Amino acid sequence: MRLADRVAIVTGGAGALGLACARRLLTEGARVVLADLPDPSPALRGVLEASSALRYVPTDVTSAEQTQRLADTAHREFGRIDLLVNNAALFTTLARRPFEELETTDWESVLRVNVIGPFLCARAVAPIMRAAGRGVIVNVASNVVHKGLPQLLHYVASKGAVVAMTRALARELGPAGIRVNAVAPGYLLHEGTAASDGGRNEQVVRLRALGRTETPDDVVGTILFLASDDSAFLTGQTLVVDGGEVFA
Repeated sequence: MRLADRVAIVTGGAGALGLACARRLLTEGARVVLADLPDPSPALRGVLEASSALRYVPTDVTSAEQTQRLADTAHREFGRIDLLVNNAALFTTLARRPFEELETTDWESVLRVNVIGPFLCARAVAPIMRAAGRGVIVNVASNVVHKGLPQLLHYVASKGAVVAMTRALARELGPAGIRVNAVAPGYLLHEGTAASDGGRNEQVVRLRALGRTETPDDVVGTILFLASDDSAFLTGQTLVVDGGEVFA
């Protein structure tokens, strides 16, 4: 129960990693507010029905108004915000293409969700955390920043921005007692990626020191560590959790 009585916001909460994160936070005693686009999935509805410590707030993370409403709702419902997990991102719907074929509209949609979204969510919760004199922000980056995955230049660049934002925010928010770190998973196999995997997971597994598939449950332990007091003197860092695919 390392997070007993603490309140967490998890964006991208209807996705595989968001739901896995929510389940783990609940078992550690946290109350959790999940944010995602409207029309929650059956999996999300099932989690909501199973716990009274869970809330769902329909949220477009690219909207300043909606991210502010998300923070206000969490604060009003539970009286505090201790943790923000910036997990919402565009990835599974992106087609891999040579960078010359990317349009500015491709870049704009990815950057709005993957970069501006975490910024807006952090900006919305920061005043509440400042007033409390403590808080934790965990950004979900990706190991593609370290390995330079081709044909997804806009996605790789967006996750590079998340790593850079993590460092800068840690400097800016540290004096207020707010820690900011990131976790960088490798390729995760789940229902959202399995349908279009096309053998990619098998290729990635061969590159890993641990030689196996990575699932959302492999990442949530690190998120929990970063959220808890076990990492109380750790900030500005990006922890790569990919089974030894890259060594950053």
